[in-house]
Amino acid sequence: MQTPMALAAVSSHAGLSLGRSQRGDAAGVHWPCRLRSSGGGAVLLGPWLLRAVLVLPASHPRLRQGPAAAALWFGALHRDWLRGHGIDAHCYEGTLSSHWACFAGRAPGEVLVDGRKLTGVAQTWRRDRVQLWSGTLLSPVPWSMLCRELNRRVEHAQVLAETTTTVQCCLGYAPDTARWAAELAIRLRDASMDEASCAASMSRPRARPRLGLPVETIAADGPIRQEECFP
Repeated sequence: MQTPMALAAVSSHAGLSLGRSQRGDAAGVHWPCRLRSSGGGAVLLGPWLLRAVLVLPASHPRLRQGPAAAALWFGALHRDWLRGHGIDAHCYEGTLSSHWACFAGRAPGEVLVDGRKLTGVAQTWRRDRVQLWSGTLLSPVPWSMLCRELNRRVEHAQVLAETTTTVQCCLGYAPDTARWAAELAIRLRDASMDEASCAASMSRPRARPRLGLPVETIAADGPIRQEECFP
């Protein structure tokens, strides 16, 4: 691929998205469940979650400094977009803190408001492209449903409620999900294309430096499918 691609959507029904290390947790799940190619914890899909994916060609200038820098840049795009809506958002730049539930953990590039997580990010590096994913909480989440489905103690639901926030909580009203999804997709696509155009005009083509071992996974090249972008 040569051109960045961005998609954003909100699920109409509840479901689960599990990190690749959580394969065993899928047994006995009654909801629609997908296993991601990226790592991270369980994500509760539904009308409360705005998911987005930005697919970049491997030659994109924002990938030259590796996965950590890419995550911070991707998170900053979300932070600035949310600030444009009047939300006092900040990017997390601390150490990785893993948890079985995605929104109870912390990773660099994720977006917080008053220390509470609003947007989670993940990424997968392939030979010809990199996929950067995000999930932004739009409205109150039924965390007890997630805990019940994965056989976790009910106390975990309270922890998740206390360590997260939502767009509705920040603004005092429920956002227009379709409009926000369309707006975010355009914002991500335009920002990535502007970066590529600027880099091309300021420097000669140069060999892409070796990045070392990707933080997620190297997979075989192939066509991009809708279900691959939104696992």
